[in-house]
Amino acid sequence: MGRPRKVIYGKPTKPPVEFSREYEAVLPNGKTITAGELIKIMGEYGTTFTFTSLTTNVETGVSWIECREMNKGQIGAFRAFYIDRVKKLPVRRKKRVRRTEDS
Repeated sequence: MGRPRKVIYGKPTKPPVEFSREYEAVLPNGKTITAGELIKIMGEYGTTFTFTSLTTNVETGVSWIECREMNKGQIGAFRAFYIDRVKKLPVRRKKRVRRTEDS
């Protein structure tokens, strides 16, 4: 048995940073996105994301969006991007039903 180690305490840390969360965001182009909508991010090719929230650091005023990465319909990694990189996905059109003539 050895001698017990001395515990050295560091300087006290700062209190945790306060964040403000909103579950709806207005994009710079004027469109509104809500939680759960599919979005695309500029510079992230071939990947879609599900919007989670718009988070703002109350102390500094910096804002970013938090979202989940989608891979083949499965939810993947949790990611965060600045709001100016967001492109909203257009709503897909429904397939047109072809009418056939009955003879």
